[in-house]
This record gives sequence, structure tokens and C-alpha cells, in this order.
Amino acid sequence: MLNDKFMVEDIPITKEFRRKKRVLEDRGELVLLADGEEIRHITFFTLNPGPDFFRGGHYHKKKIEDFYIVSGNLRILLWDMETQENDVIEVTAGQKVTIHPMCAHKFQAITPSQVIEFYATPYDAEDDIKFDNFGEILGE
Repeated sequence: MLNDKFMVEDIPITKEFRRKKRVLEDRGELVLLADGEEIRHITFFTLNPGPDFFRGGHYHKKKIEDFYIVSGNLRILLWDMETQENDVIEVTAGQKVTIHPMCAHKFQAITPSQVIEFYATPYDAEDDIKFDNFGEILGE
């Protein structure tokens, strides 16, 4: 099922010790995204709204990816490669999205956005499998 292939998580705002948290203070924001996990790849990207602007458009057979939305609002198009279920979700600053293998994904900005992408394995170009069928989700 598609719902088993992605998760959207609100990172809690707290000063208490937690393995994931946000601290909002007058001096700025601190975000603890992972504690005790191995991270072998980390990327920061921005994405602006525009009809042909997107990131992604692929799926992975092995990799689990995490994305933290630093700022902005994004639309994520999702397609389960095994069941052919699909969905469009919206995420916003302060949320973490986890995408599991065999879930095609494509990010589109609703507002200018900043995102941190991280995962436990080194980048493997052979595990980036292009997927172009998202137009069907959008009725194109």
C-alpha cells in the first residue's frame, strides 16, 4: 500500500531532550533531525514555484530517503510502483518526510522552499530509476 511507503512527521517543538526536536527561540531555530543514526549522504536544496520546476521524478529499489522541510510549502507527488496507487500530499516547514523503496516521488514548490535530504547509504546512481508518469496524477 502507498501509505506504507511514506511517512510525514511533525518534528516536535520542545526544549526537552528528544532524539528529534525543534527549539524556537528569539535568537533562531535549532533542529535536531537525527541522533544515533548513521547518515552517509546529506544534501541541501532549494526549489522555487514554477510550472516546470521540480526535484525528483524517480524511485529507488533499495534506498530509504528522509527530507526535512526547512522553509516553504511543497507538493509531493507519490506513486507506489508495486500497487500503482498514487497520491499528492502537501508538506510545510518543520515536517520530516520519509520515502521508502519503490515509491516514486516528485517535489513541486508551492512557495519558495528549502529542504535537507539525508539517508544512511552513499549515493548510488543505479538506484535512481526515472519515472515520468506523474502527469496522470495531475490530470495532464
